[in-house]
Amino acid sequence: MNAGSPSFAVGLTCGLVVPFIWGGWIVASRFGVLNALTPFDVTAIRVGVAAIIVLPLLLTRGLAGLPLWKGAVLSFGVGVPFALTSFGGMALAPVIHAGVLTNGVMPIFAVVIGYYWLRELPARSQIGGLLAIVVGGAMIGGDSFSFDAPPGQWFGDLLLIGAAGCFALYMTALRRWNVTIMQAVIAVPVISSAIYIPVWLLFLPSGLLQFDNFPPWQEVALQTVYQGIVASFIVVILVTRATRSISATTMAVLLAGSPVLAVLFGIVLLEEVPSVLAWAGLAVTTSGMVLAVGRRAKP
Repeated sequence: MNAGSPSFAVGLTCGLVVPFIWGGWIVASRFGVLNALTPFDVTAIRVGVAAIIVLPLLLTRGLAGLPLWKGAVLSFGVGVPFALTSFGGMALAPVIHAGVLTNGVMPIFAVVIGYYWLRELPARSQIGGLLAIVVGGAMIGGDSFSFDAPPGQWFGDLLLIGAAGCFALYMTALRRWNVTIMQAVIAVPVISSAIYIPVWLLFLPSGLLQFDNFPPWQEVALQTVYQGIVASFIVVILVTRATRSISATTMAVLLAGSPVLAVLFGIVLLEEVPSVLAWAGLAVTTSGMVLAVGRRAKP
């Protein structure tokens, strides 16, 4: 794509917007689970609102030709398991942990899954980046074992790492099966909602279902817009448009800025100021994420 073409400029603009939205999503999610809503509520909002939006597409196109079992795998990767581990982790660990551990560890899982599923080997430059991510992640994780760390923060870190694994599975499945955006947009929320919403209504702790003490409508509206619309649709559209114009590699480099932006938003909006060790871990991990982007070699 010509760097001076209008299409490239549009794609680059879309790519530059995504890290801000992703960083804002981390802060919005952290805010939601720290107040009146539980991680189970935010998960229900995420998949439920998205399912309602795509219902007309489901009724007219079904799963758009995607086999049900493949849709189930995609739903596992970026549906309820991803949401529960993400929001559960954010309820226990600060913004910088969510940004670094989920976004940073994702390339490691992607390499492992890609090797066993796609038979791809990482390039040498990627190996150096992955090692830097491990070091940076260890620095962030070490922050959870300090004397003043909140109880359970280490478990939140584990959940966030699990979310990285789920999303890496989703991204690899997209490549392996050449899934279209339409197929993913329909399958993930519909399958997730069909399984999760009844369980949430009947068995899971909820602040949203306490009608005598209903959460502030502003919090519910924030999560409805950000989880059900922005995170489920707008980000997908922007990433797809950007990737077609500026390449997947460039898009991945731009996404490496998401943890930094999330931390800055967290400082301003949530007053979560990272420790010196966490700042260092953020710097090391971000550098590793940039290095980890590259071509993989076939064995």
